Amino acid sequence: MSENRVSSSFRPDDVRHAKAAIAWQAEHFPQVAVSLGREGGDFLPVNEAWHLGGDMVERLLDYQNCFAAGMDDRVRGAHLISFYSHHLGIAAAAVYLQTGLVPNLHPDRLAFRFEPVVQHGRGTPSDTYPSGISRLHFRFRSFARGDDWVAAFHGGFVESFNPVIGLLQGRTGLSPVAQWRLVGDGIAGAFLEIGAALGEADRAMAAALAIIKRAGSPVFSETAHYAKVGAVCDGIPVERIFRLRSGCCLYYRTEGGDFCDVCVLLDDETQKSRLQALVERTGGL
Repeated sequence: MSENRVSSSFRPDDVRHAKAAIAWQAEHFPQVAVSLGREGGDFLPVNEAWHLGGDMVERLLDYQNCFAAGMDDRVRGAHLISFYSHHLGIAAAAVYLQTGLVPNLHPDRLAFRFEPVVQHGRGTPSDTYPSGISRLHFRFRSFARGDDWVAAFHGGFVESFNPVIGLLQGRTGLSPVAQWRLVGDGIAGAFLEIGAALGEADRAMAAALAIIKRAGSPVFSETAHYAKVGAVCDGIPVERIFRLRSGCCLYYRTEGGDFCDVCVLLDDETQKSRLQALVERTGGL
């Protein structure tokens, strides 16, 4: 395996390419923010933000109550690890799939803040997202270099999530195994969304599976996969690709909650019929 290293500073070409990728991501996925540079101001390195009793952790846990009523701590923990992994996956995939650059995700190097969603940086609530909706804003300060991008990405994700998972286990009681499955789901879903928006879904799915299907990895899951589901809409055959879960977000345990259409707890036939009905309603979009 080729050795990978991490750059200590940005190269000019890296900055130019990364900024273009980040601008594209901001337009297509404004629910996540990304910038380049060192931490500072209200940006906190991951290993500082995720510590027991910290204000950031409680803010993020409280925010999960926006998505359902009647959440206990374990459900909020499951939603938070899903939320965080999906947002970080969007940020990392948008840069990688467009530039080939692998952001350094080490918890000492990756910083973030939690901020209101605004429209085009003008400080007004987005028309797409109502007032009170917030997002994670990640700040990349360097990129990994080497021939083995899969190892760089996998190692970066594992290092970055170790303090998050340890903290949420102690704070919410959600097991590490359950959390790692949700992390893998978040990465797989984010790569698919970015790839589909770029018109390169197959390449994006292959990249995600290479990262999360490494034997012996805490993020490894036998059941994580993608599936194409077809249906007929107005007499026209259509299909859509879904990321099928390997972990459960526990939404069914909330007030009025149900199993997600891609929930790992659904049997194959029920899941297939629900996904086909979804494709029929949306026309494959």
